Amino acid sequence: MLALVALSAGGGSSDPLVWDGLTFRHHVDARAHVAFSVPLTQTLIESRHFANAAESQMTDVLTLSGPNGYELEIGIWANPRQQPLDAWIPEHLPFLLTPDRAQMPWHAMHGHTPAVLFEHPRTGQQFGRRTAVFAVDGKVVRITCINKDDLRAAAEFEAALDSFEVTQ
Repeated sequence: MLALVALSAGGGSSDPLVWDGLTFRHHVDARAHVAFSVPLTQTLIESRHFANAAESQMTDVLTLSGPNGYELEIGIWANPRQQPLDAWIPEHLPFLLTPDRAQMPWHAMHGHTPAVLFEHPRTGQQFGRRTAVFAVDGKVVRITCINKDDLRAAAEFEAALDSFEVTQ
C-alpha cells in the first residue's frame, strides 16, 4: 500500500511524452461551455461543476496539472447583473487585492476582451501567482497560474488566456 501512495504522488499526468513547450491542443468543457488551449502532452484536466451555485460562488472550476503538480486553475462565475470588473472583483475576489500585488489592465481572448492582471510575489508559503480576470457573455472568468516562475505553467497560462472562448 505504501508503494502505491509513493508512486502516485507528484505530478498530475502520467503521459510519458514530454511536452515540447510549443504544441497545444484545443480542450472543450461542454458542461462549463468553455474551450481553451492546453499543452499537447502531460496535462491532466479536472473539472468540477456546481449547478446550484449562489451568485457569489463559482459555477465551474477547472484545474490543470502537469508532471510537477498543479499549474493552472480556471474559475467561472455567473454575472447576471453584468457588474463591471472594478465592482465585481472587490465583492467576489477580495483576496486578489493584497497590498503587495501588481495590478494592470490586460487582455484576453485573442486580445479582444479587457481583463485585469494581478501578480502576487512569492512568499515563504506559496509560489508567485499570476491571475487574469475578465467578463464575457454573462460570466466572470479567473485564470490563475499557480507558479508564475515555472516556464511550463506560464506558457500554459498565456495560451489559455489568449485562446479562451465561451461555447454553446
